This record gives sequence, structure tokens and C-alpha cells, in this order.
Amino acid sequence: MSPWLTCDTTRVGGTLVCRFAGDLSMDTEAQAAAALRLALDESPAVLAVDLAGVEFFTSSGLNLLLVTRRRALAAGVPLVLVAPCPMALRVLDLTDAAPLFPVHASAEEADRLGRTASARRHAASREG
Repeated sequence: MSPWLTCDTTRVGGTLVCRFAGDLSMDTEAQAAAALRLALDESPAVLAVDLAGVEFFTSSGLNLLLVTRRRALAAGVPLVLVAPCPMALRVLDLTDAAPLFPVHASAEEADRLGRTASARRHAASREG
């Protein structure tokens, strides 16, 4: 485990939240990837990646989010970001990746909106 990154995974309603604090960089990518893989293995209704505590965010962090997004889409799990730090927002904006990640102010908001979207998808699938 890297001394430069901490990860805490908790459940808020049907949303699984991975909270990262510290650096998301080449040195910590493997640790963060392992946490996100374990979270996806639980098949949550929504996977929220909380970046509020991230102090340093590099292209390795971006790559991690893109890979996790691809895996989440394949598993049918919506992936959202919670309170991304300014550095993460800047990297997402500079690379035009920001539109790929819905952003929420809190895990509770992500869960509430995720449940609403899930209910709409379920209703649409029953109608079609």
C-alpha cells in the first residue's frame, strides 16, 4: 500500500463509493485500480469515485478513470465522480474527457440521482 494514497470504500444506499485521498499518479495507480476492481466486482447499482481528497492527479489517474469507466459500462454499472478536486477537473477538461463522467457534489446526491435514473431505465425496459 502506498503512503501517498488512501482508499476507503463505503456504501451509500445502492451506491458504492470509493473515496481516494492523496496522489493518483503512476506510483499509486495499481493500488487505486485494485480498489476499483473490487468495487465493480460487487456489482453496485452505481459506482461513485470520490476525488475530493485527491491532491495530485496525473495522466495515470485519468487512464485509471477511463479504464474503470469502460469496465463499468461493460458490467452495466453507472460510474460517476464525486467532488473531483480542481486538478482532476483540469485534466478532464484539457483532455476533453469531462463529458464522459457525470459529476455530483456528494455521495448522497450520486445515490439519489442514480436510483432515479435506474428506475427510469427499468420502466423504459418494461415498456419496450
